[in-house]
Amino acid sequence: MAKIVLLANLNCDHVLLLDEPLRAGGRLLYRDQGRRLGGGAANTGVGLLWAGHQVAIASRVGRDDTGDWLCQQARELGLDVGHVERFDGETGELLVLVDSQGERTILRQARRPALPGQLPDTPVDCLYVNLDGAEVAGYMARMAEHSLVVGQYPKGGRWPRPCQVLIASAADLARHRDLWAHARELAGERLQWLVVTHGEQGAEAFSAERHLRVPARPVSVVDATGAGDAFAGGLIHGLVSGLEMSAALAQAGQWAAYTLSSSTSIPSEQLKAYLRRAG
Repeated sequence: MAKIVLLANLNCDHVLLLDEPLRAGGRLLYRDQGRRLGGGAANTGVGLLWAGHQVAIASRVGRDDTGDWLCQQARELGLDVGHVERFDGETGELLVLVDSQGERTILRQARRPALPGQLPDTPVDCLYVNLDGAEVAGYMARMAEHSLVVGQYPKGGRWPRPCQVLIASAADLARHRDLWAHARELAGERLQWLVVTHGEQGAEAFSAERHLRVPARPVSVVDATGAGDAFAGGLIHGLVSGLEMSAALAQAGQWAAYTLSSSTSIPSEQLKAYLRRAG
């Protein structure tokens, strides 16, 4: 069992199912699915819990009924919420639009990124950071001195992300020609791997000397919400379990596939059953 800290959002997703793909100027019908637990902290953390790891969340939610609900839901799943900070104000909801093809669009209130006041600083097997803003870079650099740090590519590539493994989508990197050089600029000299996701085309990983590619598993998409978070969880599970990067990529793709084929943000019971079979 690995000790893992997730510095990521804990969200209340309000889900609307659309009757057709979203398009500019259109008029669409929807079905209100109500609220559900979401955000990178939950979407990544639940699968890691099911895989047998000890998972702590570092996040911020409001001191309101929604914040209470989020903490309760996460706690009941088994996530350690001891580092979830409560701030005065409303937590708010994310509006998640899921179209007839399973593609999702997320709307959230504009809010300046802020770090929790009390971040864990003791060595762990992995720190995962999926949070915008410049302030987190110093914390990542300190943790990388003694722990594996996995970071999500910062929005627009605007902020440093000191880590050993950086995860990005192909869309994130579309305007960059030398992907490894760009990743090193953000992650620094400790960078060992850049992992790039290509959706239904699979994923690839780059190091200073190697280039790996793993195809995506065929799946009928029901809801794409949380698939990237599940991918990150599978990758982390593979790495802390001692797998080589190629095997960790395959594991990540499997986790993402189970999420794509379910109608939840957090990983589905299919992933739980798969992990149980895998031992």
